[in-house]
Amino acid sequence: MPGLCAIIARPDARPEPSVVLRTMLRRMRHYPWHAATEQLDEVSRVGLGVVSLESDPESRLAARGSCVVAFDGELYDADRERDRIGASAVGIGPEDAALFLAGWQTQGEAFLQRLHGLFSAVIWDADCRTLTIVTDRFGMRPLYVAETPARLFVASEIKTILVDADVRRTWSEEGVAQFMAFGHFFGDRTLFDDIRAVPAGTCATYSLDARRFEWRQYIGRPSRSNVSSPDDTIALVTALDDALTAAVSRRAQPGEHLGLSLSGGLDARTLLGLMPAGRDVKTVSIGIQGSIDHRGAAELARLAGVPHHEYYLDASFLSGFERHLREMVRLTDGHYLDQGIVMTTLPMYRELGIDYLLRGHGGELLHMRKAYAFSLDGRALRATDAELEAWLFEHVSGYMLSGVPDDLFTVDVRGLARQSMRQALERTTASDAPVDRVWPVFLNERLHRETALSMHKFGCFATVRMPFIDNDVIDALLALPAGMKLGDELQARILRHRRPDFIRVVNSNTGAAVGASPFVNYVSRLRMRIAAKLGVKGYQPYERLGLWLRQELRPFVESVLLGERFSAHGLFRPDAVRRVVGQHMNQEANHTFLIMSLLIFGLGQEMLADPEAFVGETS
Repeated sequence: MPGLCAIIARPDARPEPSVVLRTMLRRMRHYPWHAATEQLDEVSRVGLGVVSLESDPESRLAARGSCVVAFDGELYDADRERDRIGASAVGIGPEDAALFLAGWQTQGEAFLQRLHGLFSAVIWDADCRTLTIVTDRFGMRPLYVAETPARLFVASEIKTILVDADVRRTWSEEGVAQFMAFGHFFGDRTLFDDIRAVPAGTCATYSLDARRFEWRQYIGRPSRSNVSSPDDTIALVTALDDALTAAVSRRAQPGEHLGLSLSGGLDARTLLGLMPAGRDVKTVSIGIQGSIDHRGAAELARLAGVPHHEYYLDASFLSGFERHLREMVRLTDGHYLDQGIVMTTLPMYRELGIDYLLRGHGGELLHMRKAYAFSLDGRALRATDAELEAWLFEHVSGYMLSGVPDDLFTVDVRGLARQSMRQALERTTASDAPVDRVWPVFLNERLHRETALSMHKFGCFATVRMPFIDNDVIDALLALPAGMKLGDELQARILRHRRPDFIRVVNSNTGAAVGASPFVNYVSRLRMRIAAKLGVKGYQPYERLGLWLRQELRPFVESVLLGERFSAHGLFRPDAVRRVVGQHMNQEANHTFLIMSLLIFGLGQEMLADPEAFVGETS
């Protein structure tokens, strides 16, 4: 994906920084439309590089005084920030990189605290001999660091850092445990001890002379609001409505070629309902022909009066499954767990001329009864602090570890993963009710470490924008009590205000209109399940991964997991791997997610051992 990289080399390090930097950039240029540029300080042996979707990647580098910045991402309120900076902004170019550097130099962390945008940046100050790393508040542009005796590395992709053989491939047992238990990483962990993810909302400065980092986070946490009357409730919902409307407007400017990934669900529907008039926007839906998703999305697009495009998933997907999975592994360093279905759809965005793609990620924070493994229930709402930790671990790891034999792993996956969950809760602030901690855990761990990598794939084809992941939206949302953000109540209120015609379009997740009563939703879901079992067209799931792994994909699974290369990793006992694969193939157990995590792990290590050969194999 477009991103950045930086290197600081000691005086006696060979090869030269310029040679290493160019290899790093080459590893990040995945497609012909990616462009790269670099900036070298040969005296200090420091190099910065950027890969971008743009034909002029130089716009991602900016210099001012003794400083140069490599910038990846977007600032959404550039004109407003330029006005706030005032005279200091006079004479700088229109690019985000130049504005970011001017704001940082004149206002420091006060500038960072108010920024609207998703970005990462590296600033080299030749006078002070310091390298400063900055991530946006939500850490939605992946960034990693590693240090060897001879070099410091910063990069958007792990494969880029592994250009140096001195970066050890020693396993992080905690990282392995997180991936195998949760399907994604927590905190700053990766699969390797020597490589750490840069946390969200971080400003870290590395002194070349002292050879050490000073780490700090520049974002505080919003406080909960008291709700003691209906007027309080109305005020809080109005604040969220206004914040989300403004967030969509920031990310949908006149003259831009916009796209929206639209389903018949709730989150993208809300974004379409808040889309400013007169924007050039196309909607895209993905699913099997005749599905409820396609029908709902098409109707929403018709009501909004925007061009709509459908992508049909059919049996032909399986013929390219291995190729698509390998490509996903290449783009995400084998650190992202998914079945890879969306990989087939990504070229469509470029074919449609979509430059900026809006996605509904983060909308789960408004309806946490449907938030993947974090979905809340009555037990979570009543939990004490101790009970909440147990509930979270059980739910977030359940779909990965349920029925998995303990002897599969050579590390203590359950124990280390439970420790990671405890630490994640400790990183949240105290609240009125223990359940309130689930929102920041979802934001800090799921969105920061899983969604960011998911968007890394899309970002290779179009610039991704996520209106729900916005400073003001998150502040307004976290101010609300838990009981107000469990179902579709918040979005139903917003849509009744902004687009009441969207309410009656059936929600593909429930089979009922938005805001329907619990009884109607229950009956509708029951009806959908019955229709799916009867094989009614459009109601069957387009993804049957467990069945595919047993049938069409069985040779692929066995070739990866039962081979000598996989057993050589030393993290999994070969006899237990054979038993797990056999149980799944013989329908004695459902190990779908476990097998996918093992496949991605195995392919990921193959790719990281020789990224450029792997790239040639999948391009």
